[in-house]
Amino acid sequence: MSRTSTQNILVSTTPRLEGWEIREYLGAVSAHVVAGTNIFSDIAASWRDVFGGQSQSYKKQLEQINEQVVDELREEASARGGNALVGLRIDHDQISGQNKEMFMVTASATAVRAQSSSKQNSAGRQEGEKAVTAREVSTEEQIVRLNKKAQHGDLKLKENRWRFLIENQVADLAGFIQNTVIETLDGLVGRPTGNRKKQLENARDYFLSIPEDSAKDNLYNMTSHDESRVVDWAVGVLEDGNLLDLGRIETMLKGDFYEEQKPALEILTRVDKPYYDKEDLGRLGALKSMIENGFGKKGKVIEVEVEESGMFSSDTKKKEVWQIKDSARNPMDQKYCSETGLDIYGFGKTETRPDEALGVLKTKIAALNRRFERS
Repeated sequence: MSRTSTQNILVSTTPRLEGWEIREYLGAVSAHVVAGTNIFSDIAASWRDVFGGQSQSYKKQLEQINEQVVDELREEASARGGNALVGLRIDHDQISGQNKEMFMVTASATAVRAQSSSKQNSAGRQEGEKAVTAREVSTEEQIVRLNKKAQHGDLKLKENRWRFLIENQVADLAGFIQNTVIETLDGLVGRPTGNRKKQLENARDYFLSIPEDSAKDNLYNMTSHDESRVVDWAVGVLEDGNLLDLGRIETMLKGDFYEEQKPALEILTRVDKPYYDKEDLGRLGALKSMIENGFGKKGKVIEVEVEESGMFSSDTKKKEVWQIKDSARNPMDQKYCSETGLDIYGFGKTETRPDEALGVLKTKIAALNRRFERS
C-alpha cells in the first residue's frame, strides 16, 4: 500500500471534497494534544485589546495547536493509505485544578482515498501557484532594501518599518533586532521609558510574529548574555510566546554553568509549550534527572592561616573560608560572597535554583500523566 506524503493530504470540514471523488472510506481517525497552562485566560485577556501586541501572538499559538493536531490526523490517514480527510472537527476541553489550567485539543475526521475528478483543473491550480503578484514582489523589494540598510549600519527602525517587519513576518532581520534590543537595554537604569520602551515592545511583537525556529534561535541565544536585563527580557518573550524548547534546554543543561545551565533553570520555571504530547513526558523526565544529578557546589572551601593576637603573644591558626570564581574569601557563616553576590553553589539571591525547576517539572509531569491516563 503506497503512502501519501502528509503535506499532500487534503483536509475538509465537510463530508465531501469539491472536485474529488471519494473511492474508499478508511475509517475514523482521531488525535489530541495537551496545551500549556493558563493559555485560555491569557487569550481571553488579550481579546480585551484587539489592537494590542498579545492578540496576534496568542492567535498564532492557537493556530500552532490546531495545526499540530491536524498533522497527527494526516499521519494516521497516510498510515492507512489515505490521501484525504473529511468531516474534520476540532474540540477544546479546559482542565482546571490546583490553580493550574490546561486544555486538551482533540481532532477527529474520516480518512478516505479520493481521486481528482478533473486533472486539468488540478494542473491549472499548480500552474497558478507558481505565479507571484505585484504586491508580493513589492514586499520582497522592500525586504531587500531593508537588508542592505542593516548591512551598511544605517537602518533606522521607525514605527512604519516595525509594522512592516511584523506584518510580513520578516525573519531576515532577526539578528539585527537582537542587537537592537541589547543596545537598548545596555546601561539602562530603572524601567525603560519613552522610545526605549516602545522599541522593546516592537521587538517583542516582532519575535512573536516571525517563524518559531528563527525566534528561538535569537531569543535562546540572548539568554546567555552577561547582562541580566537582556536575559530577563528574552525569557519574558519566550514566556509570552510559549516557546519552551525541550531539546534546546537539554543542550543548555550540558553547557557552561553560568551562561547556559542557570538560564535553562529560569526558562523551565517560567516558559511553557503551546501543547504537549506523550513523547514530552520522556523528555521532561530526562531533564528532571539531569537537574537532580548535574548541580553541586561551584565554589571551594580553603584553609587560610589567621594570626590571633593575645595579651602577651600571638598565634597562627588555620581557618576555613569559602571562595567562588576566584573572588573574595568569605567566612563559612556568610551565605553570599561579598564581591560577586553568589553563594557557594553559584546562585544569587533572586536567581532560580535547581529545586525550584524540579518542583515545576514534577508538577507538570504529574499533570500530564493524569491527563494522558484519562485520554
